[in-house]
Amino acid sequence: MARTMVLPDAAEQHDRQIYNGDMIADPQDSVPGYAVRPNKKAARRKHSTFNIVGALFLLAVVSLLYTSNVIAVNQLAKEVNDLTNRYNTIISANEVLKAEINRKSSLDRISALATELGMTNPKEAPVWIEIDRDKVDELTGSDNSLQRR
Repeated sequence: MARTMVLPDAAEQHDRQIYNGDMIADPQDSVPGYAVRPNKKAARRKHSTFNIVGALFLLAVVSLLYTSNVIAVNQLAKEVNDLTNRYNTIISANEVLKAEINRKSSLDRISALATELGMTNPKEAPVWIEIDRDKVDELTGSDNSLQRR
């Protein structure tokens, strides 16, 4: 008996060559208009899904921290502004009170009030009287000297 060899058709041979690693001819040669780049390696995924999700999570955490920091700084700036306004209000109120004290304690105002009340300036200079404490103690008795000390 003679053996006859059955040759598989081209598509079956092509599939066999791809799966068993024995690729004799490039299958892209049969497709017209397809550019063949024999020196380019196959594209490989450089970033895993876990790394991408981790990077997005890290980005979300950093942006959350940044946003909370901006909000805290804005609140502190508002508080500083409010305290500065309050300080300026108190300073201006103090200035008004000092001006009122100066106005009310002026010599012209006091002398005008004194003349309205019938007070006049003395015609002679005041005389200082010196009191001898020992003499006062003798006259009032020794009891006052003990109370005074």
